[in-house]
Amino acid sequence: MKVVIPGFNLLLTANSGQSFRFNQRKDGAFSLIAGNRGLKIRELEDSLFEFSCSEEAFLTFWQDYFDLKRDYSGILDRVKDADDYLKSAAEYAGGVRILRQEPFETLIAFIISQRKSIPSIKACVENLSKMFGEPLSGFDYAFPSPEALANADEKALKACGLGYRVPYVKKTAQMVDSGEVDLISISLLDDNALEEQLMRFPGVGKKVASCVMLFSYARMEVFPVDTWISKVLDKEYEDGFPFDRYQGITGILQQYLFCYARHLAGRA
Repeated sequence: MKVVIPGFNLLLTANSGQSFRFNQRKDGAFSLIAGNRGLKIRELEDSLFEFSCSEEAFLTFWQDYFDLKRDYSGILDRVKDADDYLKSAAEYAGGVRILRQEPFETLIAFIISQRKSIPSIKACVENLSKMFGEPLSGFDYAFPSPEALANADEKALKACGLGYRVPYVKKTAQMVDSGEVDLISISLLDDNALEEQLMRFPGVGKKVASCVMLFSYARMEVFPVDTWISKVLDKEYEDGFPFDRYQGITGILQQYLFCYARHLAGRA
């Protein structure tokens, strides 16, 4: 189906480090696997996109996945009088959309992400999916279920490139599979309680928890601080980032800052 999405930047969203199964194909279209769903997206012209799914699938799943009900133009209006760096970041990355991803996949992906580049994370996630996921018609493989990873052989997990994260991934999958932590029910918690529950998982500190909260639970005030953001804060915001001024959207602004910093460094 074809959809008009004003201001949407497909390339930047795919490269924003939120999802590690969102890639541009040789023909210029984009391929995305989310859990056990596959999607191909093509930009036909400015603001017009073609989705390889039914209208029902778009309305019941993909519309929320891409956060398309949010007024992103209103967010850009709020930063028109911001400092020069934030304004430049918003001008560059204002087309990024915050993805609403499945919690287990997001949790495992960001446990893997520590001390890895985006291409390395993508390779690990693909390896896990090929080895432990179910085949998808027209795509590669679905992301593995908690049960599949909970019962996975540790040598096989290591062969996927997980390194020291093998016990973290396996134990996390076991905790989810057993119901020790219910990733759906904890979505009802406030930010502090949600963070506390996520940090029960091995290998999950504040940075990984905040990424899961933003990219899966849509907690838009969460502001993940990785190496890129840390450098931005040190260089551009010695007196602190103005969080109070941008309540409710600081997580979105974090993505603008992240993408812009990588762009200035020639990484995207």
